[in-house]
Amino acid sequence: MPDLFAFKQLQRTLDNSRIIKESAVLKAGHILALMGPSGSGKSTLLKMLARLLPTESGEVFLSGSSWTEYSPQEWRMKIHYCPQQPVFFPGSGLDNLQMPFTLKQIQQSCSFDLVHTYTLLDELGLSRSIIEQEARTLSGGEASRLALIRSLLIKPMVLLLDEPTAHLDGDSAAWMLNFLNRWVRAENERAIIIVSHNAKDLKAINNTSRLYLVSHSEDDQYE
Repeated sequence: MPDLFAFKQLQRTLDNSRIIKESAVLKAGHILALMGPSGSGKSTLLKMLARLLPTESGEVFLSGSSWTEYSPQEWRMKIHYCPQQPVFFPGSGLDNLQMPFTLKQIQQSCSFDLVHTYTLLDELGLSRSIIEQEARTLSGGEASRLALIRSLLIKPMVLLLDEPTAHLDGDSAAWMLNFLNRWVRAENERAIIIVSHNAKDLKAINNTSRLYLVSHSEDDQYE
C-alpha cells in the first residue's frame, strides 16, 4: 500500500529554546499516535502539519505531492486539525456546523449535508436535538464530539486530533475511538494522527504506529 502522508525532518524551535525535529510515514487506513512528555511539542507538531504554525525546515507530502503544491486553505481542508479545546461561535450547534460552508474554498468542493450530520450524531452518541442548542452551552464532551463532526463534514483525508477524548467519560471515549477506527478504514485515502495521554485510548485504536517526541536543545546534533 503506498504512503498517504509523510513528513520529513519537520523542525521548529519551542518557546523554551528546545527543538522538535520529527519524521514519520503514514499509510492509508492507519493511525499514528504522538507520544511524549508535556512540553515535548506534540500539539505544536500537529499545528505545523496543518500549516497553522510555520516550520523552520522539513517537508510534508500528501499522496506523494508536496504541501507547497497546495494553498494553505486547500491543505487545511485535506489535513484538518481538531484542537483539544474546540472553538464555537455565538449561535446554535447547527449554525456552527454550517459555518465552514460559508467559505468559498469549501463551497467549491462540498456542501453541507444535514442527513450525513444526523448519521454522524448517531454514530458518536449525541442526540440529534443537540444541534438546536446554543453551541457555547455544550458540555466539554458534547463540544468535542460536535467539533469532530464539523471537521468530518468537510471530508478531510487526514485528521489531526489533539486529545480528542480528554473531556469524555469512559463510555463516550470508547464510543468515539470505535467510531474513529471505522472512519479511517471506510474509504481508501484516510488516516489519523492522534495525541493522547490515555494508555487505554491507544490500546483501543487499531492499525496504530507510535512516534515518541523528545525535544532537543539547540546544541544537540542531528544525523
